[in-house]
Amino acid sequence: MTLEERIDNLDRQFGFIANPEDFDFNLSPGRIAYRNEALRTKNRDLYTAYLADHFPNEMAAELKRFDEILPKLRRVTKEEAEDIFRERGINLLQADFSAKDEDSIFKMLKVADEDLNWHLEGSDTDLLNNKARPSTVLNNLEHLWLLID
Repeated sequence: MTLEERIDNLDRQFGFIANPEDFDFNLSPGRIAYRNEALRTKNRDLYTAYLADHFPNEMAAELKRFDEILPKLRRVTKEEAEDIFRERGINLLQADFSAKDEDSIFKMLKVADEDLNWHLEGSDTDLLNNKARPSTVLNNLEHLWLLID
């Protein structure tokens, strides 16, 4: 999906273009889409231009975070991801978009087993910051974008 298609799709769901005041920096679907695209394509200038236009006050700190995250992002195969999850005891993933989206960037989490269902509650319908079990993600995707420390 192109960035423009993603923005259109997210705007249909959230209406953030017509009502930007309803979305702060952390929850802005547009910012999340631009950040994802910039990270995956290693195009810092794309994200910088977006931030300058929409969130100039947060730009310096956010670009610092971007620069810290970029070297940790890797596209891995399903098999590589499975090995990483097993070696690290990962039992929960958080995607910036849907856990079924091939462009989602996943943060690996390790939570207490007794808290796992609580973390997953309602996540099937989350369009942003979606959480899923690694097995669910591995069943849906051949390649994953993982943040690996």
